[in-house]
Amino acid sequence: MPVLSISHLKKSFDGKEVLSDISLAVNQGEVVVIIGPSGSGKSTLLRCATLLETMDYGDLSYNGVSAMDSAPGRPCVYKPEAELRKLKSNFGLVFQDFNLFPHFTVMQNLCDAPVHVQKRDPEEVKKQALSLLAKVGLSDRGGAYPGQLSGGQKQRVAIARALCMNPKMLFFDEPTSALDPEITAGILRVMRQLAAEHMTMVVVTHEIDFARRVADRVIFMDGGVIVEEGKPEDVIDHPGNARTQEFLRKLS
Repeated sequence: MPVLSISHLKKSFDGKEVLSDISLAVNQGEVVVIIGPSGSGKSTLLRCATLLETMDYGDLSYNGVSAMDSAPGRPCVYKPEAELRKLKSNFGLVFQDFNLFPHFTVMQNLCDAPVHVQKRDPEEVKKQALSLLAKVGLSDRGGAYPGQLSGGQKQRVAIARALCMNPKMLFFDEPTSALDPEITAGILRVMRQLAAEHMTMVVVTHEIDFARRVADRVIFMDGGVIVEEGKPEDVIDHPGNARTQEFLRKLS
């Protein structure tokens, strides 16, 4: 059973269709990388998958449990908020702009939600948080505030914070877009480590070399549809669709 399943997703803003009949399944331990030009619907797809945005039509489920009360083919009606909160515990989300609490220290950013939302033991959470900071190379920054960190350090804190919730999968929305190449390399190194540990991940990125080396599957989106998907060596190195070929040619 897939960790994430999306079927026949449609989404419009002000009468303009942004996503058109998107279906996608992500299996345990799989790394799916989504590429495509700006405005292709990649981030909207992630926002719908993570319940930050509502779908107009379609179904969304985690481990076989649907977020919908509506029948297939009917406009989406979501389940009550208490049930959606349970679904949200399946995943973590890493944003391109970090979204850290500026008035919390690094340790407080990691520990707040596991203690107050998940009601876990504070000492157990603190121990996990220290381990995760070591994992992302920030053992010495637990007492720092986000304003005292570089962009790359903030993004590594954001990854550690997401992991501290013990999610079954992680979503990354352009995690390196605001960072320079040297810092980007450090973030991608952490993500490669997570992939090696079989963390289920969906990554929206323009980092084509990362997609080629780490992804199990690459999806190319354009105009709100999935144009092409398959193994990295097929989609990136031997794309069959003219739109995919043009996009990759412009990137290179």
